[in-house]
Amino acid sequence: METRRDFIKKSALGAAGLAVGFSAKSYGRIIGANDRVRVGLVGFADRTRQSLLPAFWDHSQALNYEVVALSDIWNRRRDEGLAFVKQKTGQTIKLARNNDELYDMKEVDAVI
Repeated sequence: METRRDFIKKSALGAAGLAVGFSAKSYGRIIGANDRVRVGLVGFADRTRQSLLPAFWDHSQALNYEVVALSDIWNRRRDEGLAFVKQKTGQTIKLARNNDELYDMKEVDAVI
């Protein structure tokens, strides 16, 4: 029968082995506290235009994030979203036809 102390020792050894297994290359993919978080938006409508994005942009500098992509199943809304972000920020964002395309984008770190 294994004691709690034995279990903790084995767990600690296993965690140490995992930590050694990470290479310097894998550490390069980890987002650090000073890295900008790139956000994708699901859907673009009045609530996004009038509430979400203005609030988001008010805090984007302090919290170090930016909107980089938008998904909407309706192409009219995608185009409106692209034009709105371009007008407000001067940036061009990537567009996705559905959420799966948005989730697959390597440029996106977080989705709201």
